[in-house]
Amino acid sequence: DPDTRRLHVLAHHGLNTNLVNRLQIGVGQCCAGRSVQTGRPSMAMDCFHADEHCFIHEDPMLCSEIHSVLCVPLKVKQKVLGCICIYSSHRHMLSPEQLQLVITFANEAAIAIENARLYDETRRGLELKSVLLRELNHRVKNNLATVAGILSLQRRRTRSAEVRHILSESVNRVQGLAATHDLLAHEVVSEARVDDIVRKIVGVANANLRPPEKRIGWEVEPCPIVIPSRAVTILALVINEMISNAIKHGMVDRSEGMIAIHGCEEDGFVIVQVIDDGKGPVQEVSFDDRSEGYEGLGLSLIKNLIGDLRGQFSLSRKAVSGKSESGETAPEQHTVAEVRFPLVRRSRS
Repeated sequence: DPDTRRLHVLAHHGLNTNLVNRLQIGVGQCCAGRSVQTGRPSMAMDCFHADEHCFIHEDPMLCSEIHSVLCVPLKVKQKVLGCICIYSSHRHMLSPEQLQLVITFANEAAIAIENARLYDETRRGLELKSVLLRELNHRVKNNLATVAGILSLQRRRTRSAEVRHILSESVNRVQGLAATHDLLAHEVVSEARVDDIVRKIVGVANANLRPPEKRIGWEVEPCPIVIPSRAVTILALVINEMISNAIKHGMVDRSEGMIAIHGCEEDGFVIVQVIDDGKGPVQEVSFDDRSEGYEGLGLSLIKNLIGDLRGQFSLSRKAVSGKSESGETAPEQHTVAEVRFPLVRRSRS
């Protein structure tokens, strides 16, 4: 025991169980205590009768049968954990080869004991961190819900349509963060699939940004690419802005429309596209975090966010196969918002 500096028997063979379970000796007492104190093996013969601190001194029958003892410390990196005591009924000292064999066994046993101790400490540490992380997740979720609630309350009270729209977008951003945080909180490791992120954001955007009189069809393509937690939060915000832009511009003067989100990996880059079948922007856009001249709040947010991803963003019109009024296949112009960034894979050890 490192606190009391006393030794007690953890395991034994051939000794009186009732006796050894209640015996304790101090470090420095008995052959075992001295071996622990010095960190060196100790051999002795017929020392049990004279040494009142010996483990077996109080068992006269055992003392009469045992004549020699070898005590070898259990050491790990100069730290003594205890010792192994080997008793013999013969009066003889072990040879150097025999002594080295016992020392080797003791060293292996010490490593196993230390590993078990470290494992137990690690397990208890992880359990504590898990409790703290659950509490942190709970508080973050509540705080985000509170912020969204305050913004929603202000939105209902304002008479300005412009302010109401700005507050609606802010509520959507906060709830998008909350949904992404909830996704990460339920994962075993802090990473998530791209299509899981998209589905979370689509659900929030459809509830908050879609005008009730508009019908929007959603298509989320499976994308099993896994990205780390830091990229998850940033990508969620970028996708939120891309979907918000698709609803805002793609549904102008229309009662229904289609928004598709595709994701893939190409040449070490993650590519996510938000495609809507609306009229789209007049001017095409393409930039990275170093570009200048984009003052809209949504584009400014994307510009700042893709800097953290070391990525690029583009907004363009592209021809997509569709159906004409006569039923024949004809290319249709769709608006494509695309973000691409390097894929950083989580190291596996």
